[in-house]
Amino acid sequence: MSLFRSPRLLRSWCPAFVAVVIAATGCGDETTPAPSGPTGPEVMQNSIDNTVVPAVVAFHDAAEGMRAGVDGFCGAPDAVRLTALQDGWRELSRSWNAVAPYDLGPLEDDPITPRIIFIESMRQRGTDYTDTVREAYAAALASGAPLDAAYFDALTFNQVGLLALEVLVFEDSRAGHSQLPEDIVSDYVAEPKKCDYLRGIADLLLQDAEAVESGWTVSFDGGEPFRDIMLGSKLPDGREPIVGLLVALQQHVDYVQVRKLEGTLDAQLSKAFYPNVTATLLALEQLLEQPAPEDAVGIFDFMVAKDLQSDVDLVRTNLAAAKAAAAAEDRAALTAAMGLLDGNLKREIPDGLGVDLGINFTDGD
Repeated sequence: MSLFRSPRLLRSWCPAFVAVVIAATGCGDETTPAPSGPTGPEVMQNSIDNTVVPAVVAFHDAAEGMRAGVDGFCGAPDAVRLTALQDGWRELSRSWNAVAPYDLGPLEDDPITPRIIFIESMRQRGTDYTDTVREAYAAALASGAPLDAAYFDALTFNQVGLLALEVLVFEDSRAGHSQLPEDIVSDYVAEPKKCDYLRGIADLLLQDAEAVESGWTVSFDGGEPFRDIMLGSKLPDGREPIVGLLVALQQHVDYVQVRKLEGTLDAQLSKAFYPNVTATLLALEQLLEQPAPEDAVGIFDFMVAKDLQSDVDLVRTNLAAAKAAAAAEDRAALTAAMGLLDGNLKREIPDGLGVDLGINFTDGD
């Protein structure tokens, strides 16, 4: 089916309506009445400009803040600066978890080693690479090789990213890996080279954040910004942008449920797992609700205009349950709620938009 087009929902829309608004093509029927209520292109532009792009920019800003915090701490390591550095990591991690659901374009820039796994290594297959990170920095500290750009560029996806930064700022490198602030600080004082390693890892993460923002707002793959591509008629892989967006959201919710909640919780050193999930849920809620600016219309508004209030209420109920479970750090309840949201992203939301995701779901939810 075409974007936001369904005989049940949009009988009055001409077949090329979306292309008319986005690509300035014509329907060929000047007597066709204009659609009432929110339009698909209007909702899509609000979703991208009010939610996705600001989240990407915030992630880049947080990465810059983290890099500055590294310099502040390494200039004079002490417990106060360490606390500030750890707080900066938590902010960076939350901002990432508001971006990770948009696994499109700049995050999927390579079919084999996409950028997303260099930021969040668990994303590839749900593996916790903490020991791999420890081995990598132990080898770096023991090596006589200069810790220059070439050294860090040679690191693999499971040695870098948010996990590597978390390990470096929330535990010391000695046997037992103490998380006591005084032990972490004394470790950096005793081994100044560790700060060189920390700077290099923070630089890599900042480069990734810059590339993601630039891909969305300046140029993707040498062409127009991915923001503009998402407001066009087709993605590079041939899918409609709304299909790509909804599939990315559904797959991320499934990833959190299956790989993390039913597998291995991440961000355990920082105790940030549940705040990170909350950041994801708030991002999804903002995308659906479009609370700001006041006159912005979003996916829920589109569905309500098509007499699908009950479906909207169902999704809102499941979102509220998921946020409450995350706040209570109730793993079982959060797992169940994420499963329900996964189902909503497969059925109620795409059906309400008149979108065929083109996927055969067989998980029986």
